[in-house]
Amino acid sequence: MDACTIVGNGGKDHRPLTQHQAFRRSVKAHGSRSGDGLTDRDRSRSVAVHLRPEREAERLADLRALGILDTPPEDHFDAVCRLARGLFQVPYAWISLVDADRLWCKASSGITFGATGRDAAFCNHAILSDAPLLVEDAAADPRFRSVALVTGPSAVRFYAGAPLVLRPGLPLGTLCLGDTVPRRLSPDEAAQLSDLTEVVVAQLRHYEARVASEAEARRRRASEEALSRANGNLMLAEQMGRIGHWRVDLATGATSWSDEVCRIHGRAPGDPAADVAEALSHYHPEDRERVAALVAEAGERRTGFQFKARLVRRDGEERIVVSRGICQVDEAGTAVALFGSVQDVTEMARAEAELEASAARLRASTALLDATLAHMDQGLIMVDEAGIVRVCNERALALLDLPRALMQSEPTFDAVRRHQVAKDDFARCDAVLRDQVAHGPLTTHPHTYERERPNGTVLEIRTVPLPIGGAVRTYTDITARKAAEAQAAHFARHDPLTGLPNRALFRDSLDQRLAGLRRHGGTCGLLCLDLDAFKAVNDTLGHLAGDALLREVAERIRASLRQEDLPARLGGDEFAILLGGDADPPGAAATAERLVAALREPVDLGGQEATIGVSIGIAFAPEHGLDSDTLLKRADLALYRAKSEGRNTYRYFAAAMDRAAEERRRLELDLRLALQRGEFSLHYQPVFDLAGGRIAAVEALLRWDHPARGPLAPARFLPLAEETGLVVPIGDWVLQTALRDAQALPPGIRVVVNVAGAQLRHPDLPATVRFALAASGAAAERLELDIAEAAIGSAGGRLADLAALGVGLAFDDFGAGASSLGALRHLPFGRIKLDRTLTAEPGAAGLVPAIVALATALGLEVAAKGVETDAQLDALRQAGCTGAQGFLLGRPVPFGEVLAVLGGATGWGLTGRATRSCA
Repeated sequence: MDACTIVGNGGKDHRPLTQHQAFRRSVKAHGSRSGDGLTDRDRSRSVAVHLRPEREAERLADLRALGILDTPPEDHFDAVCRLARGLFQVPYAWISLVDADRLWCKASSGITFGATGRDAAFCNHAILSDAPLLVEDAAADPRFRSVALVTGPSAVRFYAGAPLVLRPGLPLGTLCLGDTVPRRLSPDEAAQLSDLTEVVVAQLRHYEARVASEAEARRRRASEEALSRANGNLMLAEQMGRIGHWRVDLATGATSWSDEVCRIHGRAPGDPAADVAEALSHYHPEDRERVAALVAEAGERRTGFQFKARLVRRDGEERIVVSRGICQVDEAGTAVALFGSVQDVTEMARAEAELEASAARLRASTALLDATLAHMDQGLIMVDEAGIVRVCNERALALLDLPRALMQSEPTFDAVRRHQVAKDDFARCDAVLRDQVAHGPLTTHPHTYERERPNGTVLEIRTVPLPIGGAVRTYTDITARKAAEAQAAHFARHDPLTGLPNRALFRDSLDQRLAGLRRHGGTCGLLCLDLDAFKAVNDTLGHLAGDALLREVAERIRASLRQEDLPARLGGDEFAILLGGDADPPGAAATAERLVAALREPVDLGGQEATIGVSIGIAFAPEHGLDSDTLLKRADLALYRAKSEGRNTYRYFAAAMDRAAEERRRLELDLRLALQRGEFSLHYQPVFDLAGGRIAAVEALLRWDHPARGPLAPARFLPLAEETGLVVPIGDWVLQTALRDAQALPPGIRVVVNVAGAQLRHPDLPATVRFALAASGAAAERLELDIAEAAIGSAGGRLADLAALGVGLAFDDFGAGASSLGALRHLPFGRIKLDRTLTAEPGAAGLVPAIVALATALGLEVAAKGVETDAQLDALRQAGCTGAQGFLLGRPVPFGEVLAVLGGATGWGLTGRATRSCA
């Protein structure tokens, strides 16, 4: 890897660094800046300047010498981009090369580039040195905050560009990372980016070596071609006649051949036989003795000779030659040499043989043609230049229902056409062909069309003129093919499970409907549907039952709609309906109410009854938008509101939903950054052992102190974290932090951590828990995982893996819903935690003893949550609960206050009630 030079403060220390070291130095130097050390005023001024490296001409020459610009995508470059996205957890990665006036993307992942001007690109700044360019927040950087990559749909906020340097000082392009949120690179990440950059530079060097190799090959070919042309001119006369000359010295037996004789023998030019014996060895064994006798006789009698014989080349190919020779004598009349010529007549002999064979084939062709016509799958009629039908095979008789007697009489094509009912036959032809058929024989216009016969058979009819006049018409039965094409077209536009139109067909229909509204006015209504509780059915009863349920849902949707309404399955348990005709809120509401009523009815799935519901969002055009994307988005926002407000209902879109969606999007962005910024903390609430009157555990509860919004309640952000999947990394942080804090707790006190559904569904959860235990040094029995029934789903097997680690498992929020006794019997829980409603609601108090009795029978302990009064605590004791927690016994507090309490200071206590609440 070429060395990079980084200038320190003052510019006095010029030390050559490897690119890897340059990355680390750059990350350290730019930890709180945008990567160039300029003031905002300097950066603002530089935006309007066309940035160019000092050695721009050399750099462009090196780039173009590579021959890589505008080349097709290549897997090894694409693989680097995919690896970069996964390694740095960014949405975008690309490899760009900076040409004279444009930025050209060689490879990308997560982002697609069109034509990009050079001066509007990050990479134009990144190639100004061999060190990387790091932009923590492009939106705050005057150089970049107005470029399309920042302001457009890609919304790039963070950028890291590593120069691709083949020669020092001449970066050709950059390996780029982009994120939609501000961030930094750690030194380790900088090292990893350096390693990836070295991979890309190595691939560019491969291009450089290949270009040099190809140039050398071209020079070598040019030299060889010149030499070949010179030799070719010398041998042209012999090659044109395919005649070579030879000479045999009778005294020594030495032979000499011209290049053409060498070629005829299949040898390289200048490679003649060493003597007569070797020359004779090239002839076919059956001809060799005759040729040798003629040559010997010519030498002895000093006469000429001529023969036709076969040569066998080294590769086994036989060539036929005619050789003529004379005997050369000296002044004394002594024979000194034989001189002669050899002519390759192989092609001539083959032509003669083929001519003879063609006559035989011609004689057989008539019989073969008759057999072929009789058995071919296509019908065929041949018409001569006079319009007489000369050939009609059996298949044509069958496909067209032609009388055999008519065709055996050599009728005119007009007679056949009249029999076939011309209007039916030529109704689909163009005017030129109809005129030709009506007024003369079919001889000049090639044409293909399809015809459906009265019996349903579809024929493809093709007419081809013959060079000698007349034409051939073929009839092909394409009935099966047309049926298959129709079926394929249907499947391409319909959902194979339910038979409803699919997303593509629905989107096309919606686009066409909105285009009509834009031209002619009117209204239309769009309903977006999402099934409630479908996933629970799918997870519990299996995918086959889920498929059967979706088919039943589709039938009920069809039955609830009018003929003009268009339903579609968009995917999974998502459906949509485009209302026919002009739409208004009362009509859409009536449709939605019919759908809600139809889909809440129980469904029989092979003996098992399933009950679901549906949430519906409604939007209207043009009121809520006149393009498909906007209308679908707003119907989806209304659907989201229906789900959040109780499900199994419908809502109309309102402008406030757009604002709520934007608020949710901003909160999601903040949530993604909160973990990096260290904005989360844990508070701990005591869990008391009612029998021993002591603290048995502390439950870790997540808190978020938002820098702008202030403290946020968990209910404000945890559902969003669960929905976006962010609850998994956040849950990992909670687990690791709680186990680390647990090491400071007194012996015998457990730490309780809640596990979300997304965490439980993640296959790596057992490994994550094992790692966290090992990293903290905590014993497995110090950890208890609280898992609500709604989180279990189909992840019961993962609970067994967790129990095998030795950690405790508690069935959390028992009594909040239709808690499953089967789950208590078969899953490895050691404790039940009663939902706070069973503690707080007087009407539910009678259930607690029954639940305790059930748990005792199953060998489980019972703890209660939400204890706020002495009366509640006494009732739980009398019911036999073994544990309790709530504001009466102690509020959640930071860990420092937990240690102060457990270390002996006044704090949490249980002597019939709490002595003081740490709040």
